[in-house]
Amino acid sequence: MSLINALRKSLLPAKCAACKSDIESPGICQTCYPTLPLFGSEEGNLLLRPDINRMFNLPECDGLSACGWYQGQLGVWLKQVKYHRDRHAMMIVRQIIAKQWAHLHLQQLIQADACVIVPLATTRLLNRGYNQVYQTWQKLLTHHQIPILTVIAKRTRPSHVLLSKHARQQNARHAFYLTGDIQHKRILIIDDVITSGATMNAVAALCKQAGAQSIWACATCITEL
Repeated sequence: MSLINALRKSLLPAKCAACKSDIESPGICQTCYPTLPLFGSEEGNLLLRPDINRMFNLPECDGLSACGWYQGQLGVWLKQVKYHRDRHAMMIVRQIIAKQWAHLHLQQLIQADACVIVPLATTRLLNRGYNQVYQTWQKLLTHHQIPILTVIAKRTRPSHVLLSKHARQQNARHAFYLTGDIQHKRILIIDDVITSGATMNAVAALCKQAGAQSIWACATCITEL
């Protein structure tokens, strides 16, 4: 450890992001991590769970993975990333994504040739200044050598936040269009939160129509509408 790092550690000790107790390095302590609403390594393809399959309309997807439920402290951190670009929350969410992905990687559950990150409409991207999905997932995808394809673009549509499940499905139709070739590729589609499945399924349908071999949906969190 360098002298500078040693001084920083002694003067500014790392705190658990949840309980604020002292820990060796920034992140979540071993006591708090198991209390987060995360999916266990044994869950596998979440679409095989009847309760989750009923919640989300994802007929165009061959599988679904997520880090956890959009609730509790995990939901708080993701909101801080999404709406405030909070750097500390982003670091925590990246750590959680990396740990949960490690379980999926060991199981060889996801076989992907490339990844499509659900895009924001251009106006929303300009207003916000960043795509929170790219910000939290890009480092891991690069590490695992999964190329990110910018082949999907989004037309401006009303926000889904206040819409019903049916209205979300209608709003998502024709919201996206293809700008590149994905024929015969196994595609991983990533979003930050899946609520009704309308957005994810619309992107998946477009990829299937374009000749994708298979589609696996992945999200940082899922939540029931």
